[in-house]
Amino acid sequence: MSFDWTDDLNTGIAEIDAQNRRLGDFIDLLEESLTTGDREKQGYVLDELLDFVVNNFLFEEKIMEEAGYEFRGAHERVHELFIKKLAELRGRFANGDGIAEELLGMLRSWVENHVKREDKDYVASVRQVIEEEGDETWVQGIMKRMFG
Repeated sequence: MSFDWTDDLNTGIAEIDAQNRRLGDFIDLLEESLTTGDREKQGYVLDELLDFVVNNFLFEEKIMEEAGYEFRGAHERVHELFIKKLAELRGRFANGDGIAEELLGMLRSWVENHVKREDKDYVASVRQVIEEEGDETWVQGIMKRMFG
């Protein structure tokens, strides 16, 4: 079973959507690891996911800052809590706990609630800047400045 990325999850901004779609890849890998019982793959997913979300959140937060998004602080606090929960899961995993099902539920909930709803809240601010700039090269410029 693979994660079905539906159109209602898209923001309409290519770079943001491409990054968010990676969450579906992590869900697929995690589901596969649960089916096969591959604990090593679960650890890999957890480590890669943590690395991904830290960078993804930095990117989102920079976009929100540059777009002047009014509720950036609250959005950033939600990101911080998600990272803390992932770090907690990684610690439990290192101690031998089985956390894959909990992580899978957390990821599915994140996509359904945060990506589908909360991420879309800042998109209007970003769209306004994109319209003023003329195209999405503004977003790509932020990516290039941040990650090379």
